[in-house]
Amino acid sequence: METQNISIAILSNNLHHATRDKKNCLRLNVKNVLISDELEHLLQPIQEDEVHLVLIDSAVKGMDGWSCLRALRKATRSKLLPVIMVTAESNLQNVVKAIAAGCNGYIIRPYSITTFERHLQMAMETTSIDEVEREQLDVANELVSHGRFDEALEEFSEIIEEENESLLWFNKGMDYLHHQKYGKAIIAFNKAVALNSMYAEAYKGMAHAYKGKGDIANYQAFLDKSAEILALQDRLAELKELFAEILEANPDAINPYNSLGIDLRKKGDYAGAMHAYAQALALTPKDENLRYNIAKACIFAKDYAQAIEHLEKALTIRDPFPEAAQLLAKLRAKQYDQIASSPKTVANEAGQGSLTMDV
Repeated sequence: METQNISIAILSNNLHHATRDKKNCLRLNVKNVLISDELEHLLQPIQEDEVHLVLIDSAVKGMDGWSCLRALRKATRSKLLPVIMVTAESNLQNVVKAIAAGCNGYIIRPYSITTFERHLQMAMETTSIDEVEREQLDVANELVSHGRFDEALEEFSEIIEEENESLLWFNKGMDYLHHQKYGKAIIAFNKAVALNSMYAEAYKGMAHAYKGKGDIANYQAFLDKSAEILALQDRLAELKELFAEILEANPDAINPYNSLGIDLRKKGDYAGAMHAYAQALALTPKDENLRYNIAKACIFAKDYAQAIEHLEKALTIRDPFPEAAQLLAKLRAKQYDQIASSPKTVANEAGQGSLTMDV
């Protein structure tokens, strides 16, 4: 691993741990190591890109490591900064909490220098933009700085013409998390963030190229696209946190995506709910309560045709299913104003083996 040109920050309220971590960083020929027991003391060098990787212990001054990680992510929202938890906490719930908070690696104390190096390398490699695309972004940005805007736009366009697979990697990460494959989950989430960041940077570069050409309309349009991607990144981070909470409450859940869909629907995030339910369908496509739940999300999103389709499928799986039949009848009669005031229900005896119903 090439470490001669990187700086690492260590956050820990345990002097023994911090000293050991620094010693191992120096054994790997890291150029510079900063140590503090308080996040605020290291924020400036981190925000000014003087730090290339952060190690966080299970506790720092005034907060636990997971809270510190969340605060760091909030303060460095747009930065692709690898952060590794280095902790004696090996409980699986703590690992899930760290992944949900946005860690890019998880090292359990005591560790060997080989393990330490491997995790550092993995975190840096999987959070980095592909070398070819990184070079293309650098070339394009340099062209903008030299006023060669059309050439820059051509370079940026080549990057964004490929499909953004960040959501695909995010879904893989959620699936790995569900199946307790934590190392794979971390790598998948790292790749999702790296891809999303690359697209955000490309759109931002295009915006500046258009600004250089005097095309203010496209300048604003591509700035908005960049902002949309960063907003998606924030939303996916929130989704991951909520999913982790569901897994923590019921680690043996057959289909935690159903619970996620219910929670998101109740929060008014209908698009998010439908995305969660799509994942749920892949696991249990013949669950009548899941079909009922999807129908409710469709109704709130005013997609009545899809709601009818899912209710019909629910009734082919289980009949009688009074709740689904009642809802379907109102939809077919276009009594949309009465749907919201329908009485709350719970899964009846015939559906007890099924997933939780959205009530």
